[in-house]
Order: sequence, then C-alpha cells, then structure tokens
Amino acid sequence: MLTTPIETNYYRTYNQYLQEKFGCRVYKVSIDGGFTCPNIDGSKGVGGCTFCDETGSSSRTNPKKTNITEQLLANIEHRRNRFKAQKFIAYFQSYTNTYSRIERLKKLYDEATTAHPDVVGLAISTRPDCVDEAKLDLIASYKSKILPYVSVEYGLQTIHNESLARVNRCETHEDFLQAYQWTVDRNLDHCIHVIIGMPGETWEHMMQTADKLAELKVNGVKIHMLVAMENTPIAQEYQAGLWESMTFETYVETCVDFIERLHPSCVIHRVAGNGHFKHVVAPKWMAGERREVMQAIDETFANRGTRQGSQCRFL
Repeated sequence: MLTTPIETNYYRTYNQYLQEKFGCRVYKVSIDGGFTCPNIDGSKGVGGCTFCDETGSSSRTNPKKTNITEQLLANIEHRRNRFKAQKFIAYFQSYTNTYSRIERLKKLYDEATTAHPDVVGLAISTRPDCVDEAKLDLIASYKSKILPYVSVEYGLQTIHNESLARVNRCETHEDFLQAYQWTVDRNLDHCIHVIIGMPGETWEHMMQTADKLAELKVNGVKIHMLVAMENTPIAQEYQAGLWESMTFETYVETCVDFIERLHPSCVIHRVAGNGHFKHVVAPKWMAGERREVMQAIDETFANRGTRQGSQCRFL
C-alpha cells in the first residue's frame, strides 16, 4: 500500500496543493454517512452503476458502522500516527453524500466539521443530479463561517451520454453542467471524477472529456481506471468476454495523454484510483502498488519531454 505521496514535477498534485494552502501535511479522513443512491433505491434506477460494488466506492474504513465522530477520531489518530499528518479534511465518500433532506445533511456536516479541532476542511462526494441550489448554499456556508477549505466532488466519469447509459449511470452530462455552474457561482472548490476505459469508448472519446474539463478550467480532477470489482455487473461482463480491461501500459499512456490536455492550473487529486485490492476481478495488475502506476506515469512524461497542459487547447 502506498504510504507516502510521490512528488512530481510533471503535474500539479493534490498533496502539493494542500501543502501550499496549509503549510503542513494534510490528509483526507473518509466518512461513511449512511447514504444510499438514487440509482440504487429505485428513484432513478436499480442495481447502481455497473462498476459500483456494495460499498459505494467506500475506502472500507467503517466496517463497524460507527457514528461520524467516532469514525473521524479513529481515522485521525491512525493518519496522525502512520503518516505524520497535522491537519485533516472530513471526507464524505461512500455513495451519494447529498442525497437526503437538507436538515439531515446539515446535522451530519455539522458533526463532521466540529468533531476535532484539527479538521480544517470538508469534502463531499456526490452525483451531479443530486445537488440543488439550496444544498450547495448549505455546503458553501461552511466555507464562509467555519472552514478554510470546502470542496464538492462530482462523479462525471465521461462527457458522453451514450457511455453513461452503457454503465447504467441514470444521469447525463447536462446534469453535470448545471451542477458545475451552480458550484462555480458559489466559488466552491471542486473535484471532478473521471474514468478511463469506459466500455465502448475510444481514445478520442476520452480525450474529448479531457478537453471539456480543460475548457471549463475545473479546479481538480481525480482519474480512475475502470476496474471490475467482485459481485458487480462489469465483472460479469468481463468474465463473459463482453468487456476487456486495460493493460498497465495502455492505461499509463492514456492517463498521460489525458493529463497533457488538462489546464495547467488543474489539481490532479489522483491518477490511479482503484478498488480494494482483495476484491478486484480485473485487471489484476490494478490490485498491486499504486506507486508503480505513478512512477510509470512520471517516466512516460520524462520520456516524452512533456507535462500537464502541454497539449491543452484552452490556455
């Protein structure tokens, strides 16, 4: 498991951004707020996205289903001892963390932001179709009253509606554009999750997503590769020969292509997002060290003589 961030001169990392902002080591602390998703409970769909497992993209840090404060305190202690972290961002990660009544959201966010004096930030992962102006006003209120850093993370995955339908996403690129505009209007930090290797997508499709993010000048991007986890529809497709995962080499080359097209100001939160290694069906290489992927990406940039933004069309 990767225990320390790799610094790089080829793209702007999240760790570098947080060091610049706070002047110390800052770590995210994952929280399970007990949310579900409109693509699971039948509001928009059932079964969820074809790549989503039963944890809803959780880091599996709350197997005992403890409350918000208990989760934060335990995870802060772990990261302080293991990684020498000094400040922390409360990160609502599992499932769709704005998918509830605003009164419940406020109660959960209030608890997370006041549970420990070293919590200096709030990050909320959600779907673009599960925010509205009132919920974003609530989230923005923490920035103006309590915390120096508040961020919303949106699962965009791709700008192509055909691809979103292919993985049973039950939302559209237009949903993202509306949520993004509301977010920018409130001057909220934001991170956009994308997936490289979506079923049926060509290299051109993926580069079009990168170009759109560059055009929008998004604050941050988290890059994932499509991974088949146990007991997911995409794993069944893989086992039936209906979907083929990327090789290590193809992923690295495509990821570098993608970053080259992003705006130079964009913060790259992650370049090797993956599920828990014990539950990965394919590709098996993704169950190994993230460090290997990151080092290969740096080596590819070095061999090409390029860096983030070198192919950006929107400077």
